[in-house]
Amino acid sequence: MRRNAGRFGGRFDSSLVLNEPGRPDLYKQSFNFYFPGSERFTIWNVTVITARKAFWQKTHDIAYNRVAGMLTTEELEMNFKLHFEAAERSKTGKILSYKLAERDEMRFEHLGGLTFDEQLQKLEAEIVCNEPPVVHESFLLDRSYAYGVGVEIVLDVDVIDQAAIEAAIDRFMAIGEKDWVAHEPVPRDRLPAVSESEALATVQFPP
Repeated sequence: MRRNAGRFGGRFDSSLVLNEPGRPDLYKQSFNFYFPGSERFTIWNVTVITARKAFWQKTHDIAYNRVAGMLTTEELEMNFKLHFEAAERSKTGKILSYKLAERDEMRFEHLGGLTFDEQLQKLEAEIVCNEPPVVHESFLLDRSYAYGVGVEIVLDVDVIDQAAIEAAIDRFMAIGEKDWVAHEPVPRDRLPAVSESEALATVQFPP
């Protein structure tokens, strides 16, 4: 943390880039970092996401399960099966390496001729409008991590930046470094009105 204090402020550390110039806000919805606990030998290994991102993740999970439930086991296996082809051969014709073969996505008659991903995006948009999932701010511990103790954090903020991370650390320490879920859900007007794919399609990158 001392070595990277100029990048992160000195209270946490990460192998990721936090303040990339020109990055759109929709690409600042999550971050992974480490910080020391109050006990001498505790390191918290954190994944933090915005409530917006948590909302989209829940929406995706609901839609994915529904689309998968519309297909048979055989159809799912065929849809996700990877096909490989020779990428490089020796002078004698022996295959030295493989690459993922390009193929058209499967279309399903009982999905109206749509592919799995097309039906998934269609349902995500419908769920956001008609069945928006509830999201709470939270701190959830996971002690199965190989390095440190895992913490999954959901914050009701617009972007994950240094200020949001430091405020989350302060709140986590204040509640005693334990699981916590807010009693009240994040207000609906603080959550997206469109699906993630629809939102990302509107992002304009600087030239």
